[in-house]
Amino acid sequence: MSPRLPSTLTRTRIVAGPSRLRGVRTLSTPSQTSPSPKISSVPFKIRPEDAAQRMYINGLLASAALPNMILAGLLRLFGQSITPLANELGLGTNLKMKDMKAVLYPIWRVDSILQGSVKLADSTNKRVDPKMWISTREGYVPGNPFAPLSYLSFAVPPLPDDLPQYNLSEDLTQLGDGFDVVPVPFTVSPLGLAKKIREEIGSYSRWENVIIDEKKWEETMLAAYPIMFPIYIAEFEHDLGGDEGIRSFNVIMDAHDENPTNCRVSWPPPPQLVENGRFDKNYFVNPAPFLPMCNLILYPSVAGTTPNSVNNSSPNTSKFVELFREYMSPSPNKDNNSNTKTIKPSPMLSVENEIDWNDLRIQNWSGKDRLQNGDFIEHSLKTQKGIETLETMSYFSSRAPHPEDLKGLVINTSGSRPKFERKSLSDMENQLRDDVERMKKELIDMKPDWLIEYDKQRNNNTQ
Repeated sequence: MSPRLPSTLTRTRIVAGPSRLRGVRTLSTPSQTSPSPKISSVPFKIRPEDAAQRMYINGLLASAALPNMILAGLLRLFGQSITPLANELGLGTNLKMKDMKAVLYPIWRVDSILQGSVKLADSTNKRVDPKMWISTREGYVPGNPFAPLSYLSFAVPPLPDDLPQYNLSEDLTQLGDGFDVVPVPFTVSPLGLAKKIREEIGSYSRWENVIIDEKKWEETMLAAYPIMFPIYIAEFEHDLGGDEGIRSFNVIMDAHDENPTNCRVSWPPPPQLVENGRFDKNYFVNPAPFLPMCNLILYPSVAGTTPNSVNNSSPNTSKFVELFREYMSPSPNKDNNSNTKTIKPSPMLSVENEIDWNDLRIQNWSGKDRLQNGDFIEHSLKTQKGIETLETMSYFSSRAPHPEDLKGLVINTSGSRPKFERKSLSDMENQLRDDVERMKKELIDMKPDWLIEYDKQRNNNTQ
């Protein structure tokens, strides 16, 4: 049957609880002005009635009831024309959309460069302390910790470079027709999260086969962009029949793109599927990654630290991305006392909840700083890959009995056609060292103005 917008649709009521979302009047911003001009806003591109149709289909799927799943497939194939037949067959009668809200949810996109030295946990070569370098582009951190929305990432949608500044008087009435938009305020930031992670790592934390001491790490760059992101939240009730009662759940849909197929829809899986071990890694079905663009480099690539080593216990990019996802969106764990599966609170709940909007690291998405940051990270990555290769070559040549005999193949592109040439390792090292020094100098010239000023402030505070 066709979804109808509930009569409660225009009431500004949403709340977050540990297992479902209900009313958020207490979460909505009391002030009618933005807390900072650095906050951007993504306009709603999907109308409520169009969102309701797509969310209803996903609500049918989320119920995991066979008749409802059949109806969802028919609606996808034939649209509303199937409604009379669906009503006649009684499909979808046990599912009801109770409420739907348009919400501007606070999110952070984060660019960062982190680096430090680590110790090998299982290596017999104690003289080698590898270095680790990590960069992220447009990583995701929620701006408000209430569950379960804080378990969900909104990192994947590509956003325009010229987002408008957040304006409550315009943004909260943009849908018109009395359909209010609920704003959820910023209460936490990636700066507070970085501090919390350092405290948790402490002087000794083991990950894979390396030991990390947070004091040996530095944040070369950390830039955070606050954005109010448009989503729809629909509350459904599924009548399970008999004595099983009613299951309530929410469906969340992005609303940033005019094409609904480009807007991600997420919902919690039915409890029986989680209990059976399916969909047991996330609170939501169809989650987005928290770190869509990330690079991790560990060098020199000595024995036991290469990705292709026998035990494959070396840190790498994919493992780091998964580690951060598990940290931000914990998997359900079985409670032995109640024999049910529970989920840990969001780590953002214990993050310092005061945001210093004047901090230079908090920047406007549409400003020139973000473009400079992107170029700086890209060139830093190229430079770091050169350093990784150089240090690995130096490590092996210094331990070879006859390093002068070591040779390798290089590609010469100076002529009309690329060709392979055989060169000694020392010649290759010298050429690469020159290239790395050149890239380092270029990197200094590319350093963003705000980062130069921030480093000055940081150095003054430590003196």
